[in-house]
Amino acid sequence: MCETRSPAVPVSSTIGTAVTALPTDELSELDKHVLAFEHERARHDRTKEAEIRVEFDMSAARYYQVLNRVIDSPAALAYDPQLVTRLQRLRRARTAARASRSFVASGAVLEGREEER
Repeated sequence: MCETRSPAVPVSSTIGTAVTALPTDELSELDKHVLAFEHERARHDRTKEAEIRVEFDMSAARYYQVLNRVIDSPAALAYDPQLVTRLQRLRRARTAARASRSFVASGAVLEGREEER
């Protein structure tokens, strides 16, 4: 479920509640807050996850879902193009790294492939 927040309502009072979606050319206060947080804390580590829980009152997984939605919006790109472009580039790099990983131990034979050797 994708949640958006109304800019007239403080972030702390909207956590966990869904409100109507904003036009695509606007960013909610939560969206702006997420971008500002990412601008200030570029590294991903345990302390950042703890700060996410305190700052946004949501799990790190939910925060990153919101962040990914935000950086896909044209409004975010217009709001802070340098940050959004960097975040999109990092996401693409992580996705490519995950796609290139091998999940088979070296020297292991896949089932059904023994005949092909």
